[in-house]
Amino acid sequence: MKTIRSLVLLSLAMTLIPCPAQEANPYLGQKEEKAPVGPSGDSFLTLTEHVLVPADLLDSWLAGHSMEKDDDASKLRTVVQGWIHDGKATLDYSALSAGTVGRVFSNESTLEQLYPTLFMPAPSPEDWMMGTSFESRNLGYGSNGDAVRKKGELVIRADNELCKILPHRAPDKVSEETRQPGDIFLPSFRTFHVKQPPATGVDSPNDTSDQEFGESRVRNVPPSYPAGKIHLALRADENLPEPVVKKSPEDKPENKAPAPLPADRPVRLIFVRSDMTASAPESSDPLPTDYQVSGKMISVDHRAFSDWLQGRDLASASRELSEAIEKWNEDDKVTILRNISGGGRSGTQTSLEDTKEVIYPTEWMPGKREPGSDGKSTQLGLAMACSFETRNVGSTLETDIQTDEGGPLMLVAFERILHGGFSIHHRVLRDGEWVADITHPRFSCNRWNTSLRLKRGEWMLIGSGSAFGENSQFDPTRIVLAFVKVE
Repeated sequence: MKTIRSLVLLSLAMTLIPCPAQEANPYLGQKEEKAPVGPSGDSFLTLTEHVLVPADLLDSWLAGHSMEKDDDASKLRTVVQGWIHDGKATLDYSALSAGTVGRVFSNESTLEQLYPTLFMPAPSPEDWMMGTSFESRNLGYGSNGDAVRKKGELVIRADNELCKILPHRAPDKVSEETRQPGDIFLPSFRTFHVKQPPATGVDSPNDTSDQEFGESRVRNVPPSYPAGKIHLALRADENLPEPVVKKSPEDKPENKAPAPLPADRPVRLIFVRSDMTASAPESSDPLPTDYQVSGKMISVDHRAFSDWLQGRDLASASRELSEAIEKWNEDDKVTILRNISGGGRSGTQTSLEDTKEVIYPTEWMPGKREPGSDGKSTQLGLAMACSFETRNVGSTLETDIQTDEGGPLMLVAFERILHGGFSIHHRVLRDGEWVADITHPRFSCNRWNTSLRLKRGEWMLIGSGSAFGENSQFDPTRIVLAFVKVE
């Protein structure tokens, strides 16, 4: 997860403390030695699904079924889809990722959440404490890995992760009693992650520990999932017991025994399945020097998309998806999110940007005491922004068409960044109302990085990810699909 640190200016009277000079680092400025990228092979499609189910319902089913056979996870996935239709389970996330054997892929649906890590004392007992240092955490879903051949069989090595923000308390009594839903203080995070250390003698994914395109990077060998069947990658309780937190420093710590977990508590299930979609095509006519490259993103109904996927093999899904989208469009279940196109040139990377700048404050000066509306009592004035940052929001499509013994190969990085609203970190009492004083923008992002076997004149599926709703919150009722085409 990427971390960004920004400091809040507390007072004009603060003194800067000089730091001793540092010696020059002889390792800085030197280029990293990167492993050569090997040839790319067959095309594949992998699917990661998150579903929330009641623990008692799941345990009851597992009591009569083992998870030892190859098709047991597939049976469970079929049963879970029935629970979704009955309203007993919730479909949370579906990520399709296309790629080629021997190259890395990544698929991210994230929300950048800023939060304070340091507070200053409140100016008076009637005021909030004020955050003085901030960091950023990427919340949401991520998947990265690669595909390899083992004894002639396709194996997907995928590292899947989910990070969530949990309900949390304010740092002082006044702000806790006057806070409003969505105010951000020092939060706790919940992470779901399946990791496996590399086995002895196992090579890293095609020596791709230092291979990058866009922001894709693979450093370890992630868990392996043989293609052609469904795997239950993780089962975990959605919520964990909250730690005991004192309401004030004067309170005595509570030594209560932890309450038993409810029988119907939500459980998160993560399923993974993959399949080969096509063998490497024969070499075709050379790509012209100048060509047209286009990208598009659409949003479709998540339930309809999931039902459609359950009824077919991934080997044919990418070829049949266009027909399904036409049907969903007739039923008003398709929304166009992005269209971008431009000229490409052989032998060089093409970057198409459709963005605008969002300027937002990162440092603030606290407000001063000023008379209230009655002319007698005083109140804390609003903080004043004094330093700003710029962020590009919109769409960016990067492509690079190469050729190996299998024919043309496209490296593609496609992203969509949205500014969906603001998070509130400090309030002041103004004329009897607690109004927002310090805010930070909320940026959400869909990002895919992968390689595709080029099919001229056809929309090629890059992948799918989460949709975003009000205030950049994840919208599990919709899903985003990304495509690229070369003409």
